[in-house]
Amino acid sequence: MTRIRTSSLVASTLLFALLLGAAMPVAALPSGASEAGRLRSDLARMTKLAKREVQPPAQRLAQRLPGEVERLKRLREPASTATAQIRVALDELRQMSALKLDPHYLPALVAAGRAFIAASGQDPLTGTAVNPGYAGLEPELAAGEAGLGRNAADAAKLSTRVKHLTRALARAKRRAGRLEARVRHLGAAAGRPPGNRVG
Repeated sequence: MTRIRTSSLVASTLLFALLLGAAMPVAALPSGASEAGRLRSDLARMTKLAKREVQPPAQRLAQRLPGEVERLKRLREPASTATAQIRVALDELRQMSALKLDPHYLPALVAAGRAFIAASGQDPLTGTAVNPGYAGLEPELAAGEAGLGRNAADAAKLSTRVKHLTRALARAKRRAGRLEARVRHLGAAAGRPPGNRVG
């Protein structure tokens, strides 16, 4: 960011000097051309960096996140169904009478209760939350889908802005090149004898 501000300052200074025209000392022109050349080089490096290191990952992220949002969305229905069916199984086990003497009955009831807690986040007896940080499979998936959806929207905006930045840097590099050529031309013209000056 500091380099961008510095380059902008240098460009503004050079443009102001060009507008002054004859007021610029001849000795200052070579220095101005060198500054314009350094500005062009800096912009070329930043353009290459944006194209190779910033733009590709931004595009991949923007392309990948919408698919992840859809995956979470598809998981919500089976999670909701699993929670509901575990609840049904738990209620049915509670209402059984003849099988309560079966040694497998109690382990099945406990397993169903634990599965319900894992799926819903609620105590099967009281209906209260077991862990305040866990709302159950379906609500957690819904929250994750919403959060990832926001991230996907931000990633799409970031990708677009990176494209715009890369194009702006490329335009600035071309302008810096023209500025450098103009300053060198003015320096060459200022160094000629009066009878040999062009324009």
